[in-house]
Amino acid sequence: MNLADPNPLATESYRRAAPSGSGSWFIRILRVRESFLVAILLILVVVMSAIDPAFSSSANIRAVLLGFAMEGMVVIGMTMLLVSGGFDLSVGANMAFAGMVTAQMLLLKMPVPVAIVAGCLVGVAIGLFNAWLVAKVGVNALIATLGTMTIARGIALTVWAGQPVINLPESFRSIGQGVWLGIPVPAIILIVLTIVFDILMRRGRWFRQLYFVGGSEKAARLSGINVTRIRIITYVAAGLLAALAGVISTSRLGAGYPNSYEPTALRVISGAVIGGCSLFGGEGSVIGSVMGLFFINLLLDIMVLRGVSPYAQGIVQGAALILAVVVDIYTKRRAARG
Repeated sequence: MNLADPNPLATESYRRAAPSGSGSWFIRILRVRESFLVAILLILVVVMSAIDPAFSSSANIRAVLLGFAMEGMVVIGMTMLLVSGGFDLSVGANMAFAGMVTAQMLLLKMPVPVAIVAGCLVGVAIGLFNAWLVAKVGVNALIATLGTMTIARGIALTVWAGQPVINLPESFRSIGQGVWLGIPVPAIILIVLTIVFDILMRRGRWFRQLYFVGGSEKAARLSGINVTRIRIITYVAAGLLAALAGVISTSRLGAGYPNSYEPTALRVISGAVIGGCSLFGGEGSVIGSVMGLFFINLLLDIMVLRGVSPYAQGIVQGAALILAVVVDIYTKRRAARG
C-alpha cells in the first residue's frame, strides 16, 4: 500500500469528490451520487407542484428554505466529521446553548456583533471539548458527544430555568428574518457556505487528508498526517457551524429556546448519509450532504402538506437513514470484493 494514498477506498472517494481537471463542473458532478438526488428532488418538486398548489406557494417555499437553511449549515460541519471518521451528536444542544447565550448578551445591551461572537464562541468551546475527549482522552465519539449533548442541554435548561429569552432587538432579528433579492438571508448564507466548503473539500490539499484519516487512521498516521490536529480542527469547525446556525435561528425566531433542536443531530446525520457520506469514514461531499438534508426536509414538508401524522414522519425519516446505511454497507462490501 502506498502511504501517500493510505486507503484505496478513501482515495477513490476523494477522486470522485475532487475535480478531474477537464470538463465543466456540472458534467463532473453528474459522475457522483449527487446526480441521483438531483433527479429525485426534481421529480418530487414537479409531482407535488402538480397535485398540490400549496406546495409551490411562496409561503411554503420560504418556510422550507428557512427551516432547511440552519440545519444545512450544521450538515456542512457534520460532513467534515463523517468524512474524517467522526461524528457529533451534540450539535442540537450546541445550537440551543449558543442561541441562548447570544440572546442573553443582547438582553444585557451588548452590541449585536459582540453577542453573535459570544454565541459562536460557545460552539468553539463545545467543539474543543469534544475534540479533547475524542482525540486526546480517547473516548468513543458516540459516548463523548452524547455526554456533551446532555451537559450542554442541561446547563442551558438550568441557567435559564427552561424559559425562553425574548424581546430581542430588531437589529438582530433582521438577520434571520431578512430577505435579499427575494431570498431569505439564512438561505443566502447557506449557499455561500456550501459553495466555499464544497470547493475546499474538492480542491483543498489539507481537506484531502480528511478522506485519508477517515479511510484508515492508522495508515494516515504512518504517512505523517497529524490525525490529532485534524480531529481538533474538524470538531471545532463543526461546533462553530452549529453555533452559527443556532444564532441565526434565534434571530429568525426572535427568541432563544433552551430545549429546542433536539432532533437536529439525527436529521443532519441522516441527510449526510443519504447524500453520500459513510458512517465508516472516507467518503462524502458537502454538496451531496446538503442535497441529502434538503431531500429529508422536502419529504417532511410534503408529509405535512398531505396531513401525515408527525409520528409517521419519524418512521419515514428513520427508515430513510437505515436504507442509506444499508446501501453504504453493501457498496463497501462490493468494493472490497472487487
